[in-house]
Amino acid sequence: MRRHGKIRCPKCRETYILKNDDLKHLKCNETIRYLVEFVEKIESEKPETCSKCGNQQHYCSECEMYMCRQCIQQHKMENHSLYTLDTEIEEQDQDLLNCQNHPDKKLEDYCRTCKLTACDDCKHIVRCYRNKHEVIPIQTVLNDINKTVTETMKTAEEIKRKLKERLDAITKERSEFESNLKLSRTAIEIHEKTIIRKVKEETKAMMANLTQVYKEQSKIIDNQVKSIESKLTQVNTLMESIKKTMNKPTETENLASYQTTITTVGNDAAADETRVTPKFIPSQKLVELMNHEGVGKLITVGGVYKVNKEDENISVTTGQPFSVRISSLAESDAGQLTATLSNSLSEKSATEVGHRKREYTITGRCNLEGDWHMDITDGDMSHVIGSPVSIKVESPGLVNTIDNISEYKQDRKTEQVTDVALDTDGCMLVSSYSKDLIKFDQSGCFISRMQIPQNVKVNRMYQLGNGNVVYSDTIEKCVLMCDNQYHEIRTFGKGVLKYPKGVTVNQKTKMLYIADSECHCVFKFNIDDGSLLGKIGSEGSEAGQMKQPQDVALTKEGHVIVADFENNRIQMFDANDKLIKILVVYGQEDGKVLGPHCITIDMEGNIIVSSNHKLQLFDQNGKFIKRIDNKDDWLAVPVGIAVISQRPRRVAVANHGANNVKIFNY
Repeated sequence: MRRHGKIRCPKCRETYILKNDDLKHLKCNETIRYLVEFVEKIESEKPETCSKCGNQQHYCSECEMYMCRQCIQQHKMENHSLYTLDTEIEEQDQDLLNCQNHPDKKLEDYCRTCKLTACDDCKHIVRCYRNKHEVIPIQTVLNDINKTVTETMKTAEEIKRKLKERLDAITKERSEFESNLKLSRTAIEIHEKTIIRKVKEETKAMMANLTQVYKEQSKIIDNQVKSIESKLTQVNTLMESIKKTMNKPTETENLASYQTTITTVGNDAAADETRVTPKFIPSQKLVELMNHEGVGKLITVGGVYKVNKEDENISVTTGQPFSVRISSLAESDAGQLTATLSNSLSEKSATEVGHRKREYTITGRCNLEGDWHMDITDGDMSHVIGSPVSIKVESPGLVNTIDNISEYKQDRKTEQVTDVALDTDGCMLVSSYSKDLIKFDQSGCFISRMQIPQNVKVNRMYQLGNGNVVYSDTIEKCVLMCDNQYHEIRTFGKGVLKYPKGVTVNQKTKMLYIADSECHCVFKFNIDDGSLLGKIGSEGSEAGQMKQPQDVALTKEGHVIVADFENNRIQMFDANDKLIKILVVYGQEDGKVLGPHCITIDMEGNIIVSSNHKLQLFDQNGKFIKRIDNKDDWLAVPVGIAVISQRPRRVAVANHGANNVKIFNY
C-alpha cells in the first residue's frame, strides 16, 4: 500500500485506497499467514524435479506433490489447491488482464480519452463509442506498452553498461592514484636521500681538501719556523761577536763582515712571510635554488583535461613557435585554461590559448636555450593531466657532422655525397652516386647499408609515404621507383631524360616532377603508368625559362618551385605550368642565391634553399627569414637537403665538396 497507494482484496478483488492510519486497524489474516509459513516450509524442501515426469511447475497441497503442467490436469478436475512455482508471475500477469468489474471476463478495449479499460460487458465503453472517444483494442495498448518497456529497458541497460564502465574506470583510476601516491612518496624519499648523500659527499670532499691544505701549509709554516729560529740563532751569535769588537780598531774588517751578514739575514727574514689563509665560501647558487624550488614540488592533477601524450615532452630551437594540444575529457566543456611558460632562471614567456570543440591549443616560444616548463591550469587553478609540459630549448646552428661518407660504402667509394632523405622510420638515407644507400639515425650514428640490386648511380631521392622510393639514376639517365626492399617497380623517362636530378611527387594528382639539367626543363610523368604528361619551362634566361635546373619541390597549395641553377634564382609555377613569380633572385648577400642546388619545404610551409656555400630559410612568398648555417661551418657545395625533425626544427645537408653530412637546428 505504501508503494502503490492502494490494495486489492484477495476475496472480492476490489481495489481500495487506504490511508496510513487504516493500516493500524487491519487484523492479521491467519489463513494467509498459515499459507506463507507453509510455502516457506515446502520451498525449503522443494525437490528439483516433478515427482512423476521430472519437470516442475506447480505444487498440490492435498497430494503434497510437485508436478508439471501435464500432470496437473487431473488435479484441476478434482478442484485440488495448486500453488504456482516457476510461473507465478505469468499467472499474476494473466489476472491483471481480467476486468476488475467482471472478474471472469478478459479485457478487450482501452479508451485513450477516458484512460479506462473495459471488457465486453462494461457499459461505459458504449458511452465512449457514442461520444467518439479514441477506443483501441487492449492488445494494441499492450503492444505499445511492451515496445516502450523494451526500448526503455534497452536504454536502461545501456546506461547501466556505461555506469559499470565508468565504475570500472574509477576503480582503475583509484588504483593508479594509489600507485602514483606510493611512487611519489618513494620518489620524495629517494630525492631526499640523494640530496643528503650529495651534500655529505661534497662536505666530505671539502673537508678532505681542507685537511690537505692544512697539511701542506703546516709543513710550509714548520719549515719557515725552523728557518727563522736558525736565523735568530745566527743573529744572536753575530751580536755576541759584534759586542767583542767594541773599542778594538783591529776588528774593523770583521765588523764590516758582520754588518753584511746581518743585512743578508734581515732580507731573508722579510721574504719568509706566509699569506695562506683557508676560507669557506658557501654556494650561493645552491642557496638560491633551495629558496626558489626547495626540495621540489608536488602537483595534483585532475581528470577533466589532458595533454596529448606526444606533447608532454618536446624539444624546440630558440625562438621556434610550438603548440601544445590538450583535450577535454568531460562531456560538456565550459572550462578556461591558462598557461605559464618559465625556466629555472624565473624567465617568463607569453602563451596564447585557442579553443575549439573540447580541444585546446596553447602556443608559445622560448627565446633562451635551456630547460623550460609550461604549467597549465583550468579555471579552479588545478593542474591538468600531463602538466607541467617539459620543453628543451636548443640553440640554432650546427648540431653534428657525419664525416667521410666513403668509409660506409662498398660501391664507387670515391664518389661524393649527393642527397639525404628522411626514411619512413625517421632515419636518414644518404646517397652518393652509387648503388649504396647509407642509413643513419638523427644523431648521426650509423645503422646500416642498403645496396640496390640494379646497377645504378643514385643522385637524388624522394621517399613516398607508402615506403616506395623514387630516385634519379645517372647511368641509365632515367628515374626509377622501387619498393621498400629497393626492387624496381617502374622506370620513367628512358630515352627522354638527358641528366635527371631533383625529383618530387604530388601524391594527390599522381604526378612525378623531374628536374633535367641538360634538357633545361622540368618533366611531368604519371606515377602509376610512367606516361609523359608534359614539361615546365624551356632553355633561356627570361622569366619562366631555365638553365640547368637542379631541383624541384611542391608547396602545400601544389605550386611548383624550381632551383634555376645557372640563372641563379628560384622560380614558382602554378599547377597549370604558368609562372607565378621569381621568389629569390641572384646575389651573394644573405636573402639572395648564387647557384642554387636544392630546395625543400618544411612543415610550416617555409622554403629551405642550398646554394654554393650557403643554407637559407625563406617564407612561402620568398621573403628572407634567416641564414641557417654560419661561415665557420664550412659548407662546400651543399646539394641535397631534407627536413628530418619538426621539434626541434632540424635539417640535414649533403655537403658534396667535403663528402659529409651536416645537421643543423634552425
